Amino acid sequence: MNKALRLYLWNIEIASAFWGGFSVLEVALRNVIHSELSTFAGRDDWWNANIGLHQLEQHRVADAVAAAQRGKGEAVLPGHVVAELSFGFWTGLLANRYHQRLWVPALHGAFPYLVGPRRELHRKQESLRKLRNRIAHHEPIFARNLTADHERLLSILGAISPIAVDWVNQNSRVPQIISRRTNVVTGIESTTF
Repeated sequence: MNKALRLYLWNIEIASAFWGGFSVLEVALRNVIHSELSTFAGRDDWWNANIGLHQLEQHRVADAVAAAQRGKGEAVLPGHVVAELSFGFWTGLLANRYHQRLWVPALHGAFPYLVGPRRELHRKQESLRKLRNRIAHHEPIFARNLTADHERLLSILGAISPIAVDWVNQNSRVPQIISRRTNVVTGIESTTF
């Protein structure tokens, strides 16, 4: 097996390993933001309150509601809609255009352990969104600083819940796979995915 193919296989392995941390981050992120916006709006279906969502986010919510309703005879619960909203949607709510409208009155409470400004949180989250999309579209990620990406993921998760960071640290394969890259690419070790 040649070096390029071994690098490709290692890329699949490291991309697969990132999914665990992304899963924990995405569920934590959407749940804490949903909770804060529900409190802010005074209702669990905060998207039906006038909280000042821009048109793009309004369309994304409408699409999520429609997707949650498909094939269901019963009423759609807020949790169904929240689960349908994308990682990009939640990332967008942390952008500068929502600083006064949502961050100051509500969303800052979703990140009780945040150190640093919202702008930096959004920058990190946007970087992770791009990484997640590259992984989802089976694109190469081996040229990135994956150690920094993993630390970024843990940093954002740590702003929400240090307990969740401990859990990811105990279960993530990312550091081990990163440390094996040279051995896998040179053929000293094999890889699995």
